[in-house]
Amino acid sequence: MEPQRLTNEQYLGEDFPLRLYNQTVPGPVALHWHEFYELCYVYGGAGSHTVNGRAVPLSEGSLFLLTPADFHSVSPSPDRPLQLYNAVFGEQLLSDELRPLLFRDYAGGTVTVAEDAREAVAEEFRLLQAELSGRQPGYRLMARGALERILLMLARLRSLEEGGGSGREETPQPEHIRRALVFIHHRFREPLSLRDAAAQAGLAPNYFSECFRKAAGVPFQQYLQELRLSFACSLLRGSPLPVTDICYASGFRTLSHFERAYKRKYGHSPREARMAGK
Repeated sequence: MEPQRLTNEQYLGEDFPLRLYNQTVPGPVALHWHEFYELCYVYGGAGSHTVNGRAVPLSEGSLFLLTPADFHSVSPSPDRPLQLYNAVFGEQLLSDELRPLLFRDYAGGTVTVAEDAREAVAEEFRLLQAELSGRQPGYRLMARGALERILLMLARLRSLEEGGGSGREETPQPEHIRRALVFIHHRFREPLSLRDAAAQAGLAPNYFSECFRKAAGVPFQQYLQELRLSFACSLLRGSPLPVTDICYASGFRTLSHFERAYKRKYGHSPREARMAGK
């Protein structure tokens, strides 16, 4: 079976799609994924975090955002349990202005907040916690404002760690194509059609297909399959999931299609990759 799937219904409720947990994590958290976004800030302890098969260290000041496309697990240090704020929220809280700042390259990653800025980040989480627990008039606006400020801090830190940008000289993608790309990168493990992506761009499917190929350099279906194969490759390297589970977790509908596509791209089958540790 796939790793545990945490649902919106379980964690977000119906009144306001934002919750905050202030918790200590003394032991390993098994590989899982969720339908919502998850924003985490480590304010104490140490450990490691494995996202889509890639492990990164966690320490005081670590800040990261997970999307509904991510599998992850957490391993605290045996003698230093992780202490963290964990905000979970629905996609509807990401404004059109915020999305391109957060997902310029559609990928996440952990950043480290500088020591002199950590109190400011912690204060925003404390404000978020107070607003969600107190529920005074206007608490939704206050809570959403705190969440957006933290996400903006994350986006700015990513930009700084990348040297102010990706370092590539590229023609900026049209905003409607960017919206579709963010949607694809966050939903590629689900059944996803050209029509679904075109709707995100606000374009007719045939015209979107033409625009997408010009912007991405490959047809929509090829782009989608490449995402799924890359994700599967990461899970094969960094998780104990059986090949069959990885096939379906990556968005493929049949094992035979997955195995053919994987071998065509990487030159070996998924099982050969698992055995060789590739």
